[in-house]
This record gives sequence, C-alpha cells and structure tokens, in this order.
Amino acid sequence: MFMETINGHDFSSVPTEKERLARTVSDGQLFYANKQSVDELVEDQAKAKFNDQVEQYVKKLDDHAELLKQYQESLCDDLEKLEIKAIGTGLLVKPFDENPFQTIKREGAIITDLGGMKPTYKSRETGEWEEEEQFIHVGTVIDNGPACKWVREGDIVMWRKVSETPVPFYKQGLVLVNEQSVMVTINQGLTTRFNDVKNNG
Repeated sequence: MFMETINGHDFSSVPTEKERLARTVSDGQLFYANKQSVDELVEDQAKAKFNDQVEQYVKKLDDHAELLKQYQESLCDDLEKLEIKAIGTGLLVKPFDENPFQTIKREGAIITDLGGMKPTYKSRETGEWEEEEQFIHVGTVIDNGPACKWVREGDIVMWRKVSETPVPFYKQGLVLVNEQSVMVTINQGLTTRFNDVKNNG
C-alpha cells in the first residue's frame, strides 16, 4: 500500500472502494478525504436519496388525494345521497366476519367443535402464524338486481369465495355475487315465496 503525507496527515494513494464510490457520487471530482469523511459522505448521500424518495411518495399521495377530491366534487354535491344498486342477476352482499350459524361445542373442559373459528397455521413462506382461509362465505343481501328470481334484499346467503367480486365503494366491505353462484339462501317465509315464484313463472 502506498502512503503519502498531505498537510501532516498520512493518506493511502490507492483509493478504497468507498473512496471510489465517493468520487462517483461527487461527479468524479478528485479530492482527498480520510476514512471517516468518506463514510459520512456515503451516509449523507444515502440519507438524501431516502429523503427524496419520501418526498416523491408524499407528493404522489397528495396528488392522488386531490384527484379523489375533484372526482367527488364532480359526482355529487351531497355524497350522502349517492345510491349503489346491483344490476342484472347481481347481488350486493355485506359479508359477515364469521359464520353466524356455528356454535362452539364443549365436553367438559375439552372443546370438540371450534364453531367455525378460523384455525391458525404457521406459514412456511413468512414463518408467521396466519389464519386459514375460509372457502365458504356468509353475508346479508343489501340489494338484488332486477333480474334476480329467487334471492331478495334482506336474505342471508352462502357462496364460495371464488364467486365473489369486491366492490370498492367507500371501504364498505361489499362484494358482488351472481344469483346463480349462491349455494343457499336463509330467511323466514322462503317456502311461500319460492312457491309463488314457481306458480307465477
């Protein structure tokens, strides 16, 4: 290693990897610096890059918020008067977080039935404990399309998860399910209603 003395300080004349990086980030300007100043320069450049990324993200978020505000103002003066309706044979459904038609069964101190509570497992990908996905969903129909024959608003329905489409409407958690994809419907007076549908075609 070659050393040279400048202003009473010893420096290596062969640049280290960080010194070469420092020259790169300083537009190739040649300068002498000790190890501490090079480390500080690299750290300052990393901080500046991170701060620039944060500022760009905040600006993008602000622009998105402003765009949403403009859209909302153009839609309606009073957003509370907006309506959302299902069309065709679609059903607008509000899913339950859990299946309400389950009960936890115990025999003494032993739980024999979890009552539909989602079991947990340790993921091999993340190493974290995660809830097992439920394939059958349950929810309340809040609106039915005009072409729906059997299912009506207020019915509770069950459907397979793959049959639903999320409806991004003010984070209401709504999903759209086609009437033909409904497995069963639950309500009072269904027998009478279904007979009327059959008799009236």
